[in-house]
Amino acid sequence: MNSMNVYNFSGGEGNLCGRFKNVLPRFFKILSYKNLSPNKRFEGSNESSIYYNGTDNFKHCLYKQNGKHHVTNNYGKGKIYKNKSKLLFINSSNSPHFNLQKKWNKQEGLNYLFNRKLMYTQGNYANNVYPKIFNSEKKNYSIHSLGDTANGGNTFSNEDKNKNYENNNGNNLDAYFDQINKYIDVDMYKNKYGEEIYNEIINLYVKRDIPINYEQKYFLKNVKKSIIFDMDKYNDEEFEKKIEEEFTNNGVLINTINKKYYSKKNIKRMLTILNYLPLLKIINSPMDLKNLKNKYLPLLSHELKMFHFFLVNITGGHFSAGLSLLELQLSLLYIFNPPLDEIVYDIGHQTYIHKILTGRKLLFLSLRQKNGISGFLNIFESVYDKFGAGHSSTALSAIQGIYEANWQVLQSNKNDTLKSEDSYDRDYTPNKFHISIIGDGGLTGGMALEALNYISFLNSKVLIIYNDNRQVSLPTNGKCISGNRPIGAISDHLYDFVKKNGSENLSEASQSSEENIINESGKKQNIFTNINYDYIGPIDGNNVEKLIKILEDIKNKGLQKSTVLHILTNKSSDFINSKSPINIMHSIKKNEIFKFNLEELDNCHEENCNNTNDESKKEDSEKNDTTINDDEIFSNETYINIYTKEMLKYLEKNKNIIFISPAMLGGSGLLDISKEYPKNVYDVGIAEQHAVTFSAAMSMNKNLNIHLHIYSTFMQRAYDQIIHDLNLQKIPLNIIINRSGLVGEDGATHQGIYDLSYLGVLNNSTIISPSNAISLKKALKYCSINRKEGSIYIRLPKVNTLSDSYMKNYLNMDIMRDMEEIEKIKDPEYARNNYFGKSQIIQMINPDKKENEGKKLVCIFNMGSMLYNIVNAIKEIEKDPVFSEQFSFSIVDMIFLNPMDTNIIDYVINKNKHDYLITYEDNTLGGFYTHFNNYLIEKNYISKHNLFVKNIYLPNYPIEHATYKEQQEFSKMDQQNLIHRIKNYLTSNFE
Repeated sequence: MNSMNVYNFSGGEGNLCGRFKNVLPRFFKILSYKNLSPNKRFEGSNESSIYYNGTDNFKHCLYKQNGKHHVTNNYGKGKIYKNKSKLLFINSSNSPHFNLQKKWNKQEGLNYLFNRKLMYTQGNYANNVYPKIFNSEKKNYSIHSLGDTANGGNTFSNEDKNKNYENNNGNNLDAYFDQINKYIDVDMYKNKYGEEIYNEIINLYVKRDIPINYEQKYFLKNVKKSIIFDMDKYNDEEFEKKIEEEFTNNGVLINTINKKYYSKKNIKRMLTILNYLPLLKIINSPMDLKNLKNKYLPLLSHELKMFHFFLVNITGGHFSAGLSLLELQLSLLYIFNPPLDEIVYDIGHQTYIHKILTGRKLLFLSLRQKNGISGFLNIFESVYDKFGAGHSSTALSAIQGIYEANWQVLQSNKNDTLKSEDSYDRDYTPNKFHISIIGDGGLTGGMALEALNYISFLNSKVLIIYNDNRQVSLPTNGKCISGNRPIGAISDHLYDFVKKNGSENLSEASQSSEENIINESGKKQNIFTNINYDYIGPIDGNNVEKLIKILEDIKNKGLQKSTVLHILTNKSSDFINSKSPINIMHSIKKNEIFKFNLEELDNCHEENCNNTNDESKKEDSEKNDTTINDDEIFSNETYINIYTKEMLKYLEKNKNIIFISPAMLGGSGLLDISKEYPKNVYDVGIAEQHAVTFSAAMSMNKNLNIHLHIYSTFMQRAYDQIIHDLNLQKIPLNIIINRSGLVGEDGATHQGIYDLSYLGVLNNSTIISPSNAISLKKALKYCSINRKEGSIYIRLPKVNTLSDSYMKNYLNMDIMRDMEEIEKIKDPEYARNNYFGKSQIIQMINPDKKENEGKKLVCIFNMGSMLYNIVNAIKEIEKDPVFSEQFSFSIVDMIFLNPMDTNIIDYVINKNKHDYLITYEDNTLGGFYTHFNNYLIEKNYISKHNLFVKNIYLPNYPIEHATYKEQQEFSKMDQQNLIHRIKNYLTSNFE
């Protein structure tokens, strides 16, 4: 095809500007420009190809009227454009008006444009343009199009290309995917997979030249097309039924997913993204995956990386771990036959690729969203998720349990009547593979080591894939007592082993061992072979070609005994290192990589979009009908931020404060501390039991002040040590409980809603639940005092602290006075008499005042971080004259448990004569309210004073992934639900 000339219609004498010229393609037939920012359709037009640049300057559009072509600047009048056939939109803020006269018919019109070489006009917008290319003749290339709803034939046909381009809103997704390609660094593929694959990747994903017959080229046979390519043939109800059937056939337990996530609107959004990923677009299950030709797996690997970057940026979630294991997840599904073959991943936060390829790619806009797909493996979500997880070091125990259960069933089916244990045939194994994937971090956990021992002892024929990336669950590149290296002697041992048997460069080591890896691995001595495992490796776990060869060999030969496959992977890249060198982008927030609005994926008329948006805004407005918004309530700092800043101040005066964490330096706010005081920080790895006993023993040295940081959800794993090693010995350890209460998108496996229940029963353990930054600072000051005995647990939620203005205006706090009191707490006697075990009164009703005469008195006792909800709810109830005339309200922030402030309870009941008592806490059954009720019973207050008592606490069933606010609403613990619950309670018990 010959290169066509670019004609300048700007009215100027010079050439097109360099920037404008650079974005023009070298070959084209028709070139069309649609201004991208801002993108607006003309009001009243039925043509989605009408755009303007949002200014009042000339707007030019080529259209047909009365058999003639016209380019006009009368865009603002509108009527002339309605229902007209548009060929080319020309936008310029300085171009003169001109007309083109030519009789119109379809072919003649196209020829006219080709022959006249009509191109862009140049204007002040030139630096913003992003051209689209139409190629209607060159058969071996296809323009990438948006909003494709092609049928089951060739996905990218010429007819569909042009149709879809006309339906495009001008969304500049090209730029996003271009940027993602830069983040991934496509040049690395040349060395990894060779020139041919590299060129394929450049053509498909950089140039976006997708062959018309690409399915025939890349796949062994045609893949059965998804219903989504025919969605416009069905009404909404029919489509919902068919897409649910498709999900079910692909192993998805779709009843657990909210229908809105697979509505036509959201499916079209996903399809818009998948148009950039032609292979992934038609792969819906592992069976489809197996039809992809082996040599083109690197192409799919690249598509999965692009999908991962794009979607996780939209939803937020775990990031780098999924990239580390991307090729392995792809390879396992390609070689083995799940769900028949059992595959279990440790933790599960790294399994997004597994989810994508097992029927859930179209649901990824729901990742970690309320009633959407989980960020971890979930047995209630898919038949491919064999064992749920969320915590570390469980996978080896799980896979052995599954293997032994299958072996037992197999033995019983043999109808073996002999009862001697010698009759059991350990060589007679299930006709399936049992595979577990665990990382170097997971193997620092004691539970994993226990399983490693027992698997070998029984010779359970499982394949353990050891993912060696020199990181732990949350990367520990921060400095600590062990330097800035990963935690664990096993990791160090295997690192030395790799260097000894290959090269000091891990990549070179994996390459050098590939050729004879099966034959040579058995001769190598390491920790695995020393405990009687077959050992294979190490190999490059980020090279899909090498993984396929090794896994294929393992599948063909079978397992003779318990086997370890050692893979070397990399969580990082130049992009990740530059953006987040410390935590390696372990997880990312929404829009952290680039800002993106989901509406950019929509292909709908502006008036429809506006109606939808107005409707949703109206619903949101009604739903959140409150005079106090989040900006007024919260500061910009989290509780962890406050903790870190305070500790850095303490360390300036006292270098004997020691910090200990089980692999959670980043999430615990210790990275900044470790930078300045590395010798004061211990990262013990994923070993919560060890962390507690280790910290307890260190705390027995009275010269040190020990702070153990542990997530509430992970502290459950060390409960025996808390009771046996810590509580019974009355050791004065400070435990900072991170992420106490609701945690948001991490969901049920990570909720911190049980700690008040299991810690509250320990008599030598004081629990402090700060509801604001001042309360936290007081607690930290108290922890700095040397004490003889008793542990202190400080519960820190995963939310921002309350703003100063909110504390002053709604909590009635005198911040200056409170700051002065913090300094007084360093005096042990003052602290014992004025701080320890004391609550804080937010508002207290005086029954003797005239305005309270004849009213029922209500007191709410809060425990924990959601104090603001109860305060806001009461403020709203007080505005209701029906209730304000009948009731007066007191609010107390209890703060302490063990000891609980019984004096304030006595005061409220005996002196202030309150009638109704309500407790409110960020914990489930068995928490603060249990202690409160027990005290009332012990004192016989309920019958003696005719009290009405209401306990409000979090439910004891799993609270799944959603935003923090949505979880509050779901649990009926938010402001609006509290208003309703308290009003109902008061009216139903009003005398």
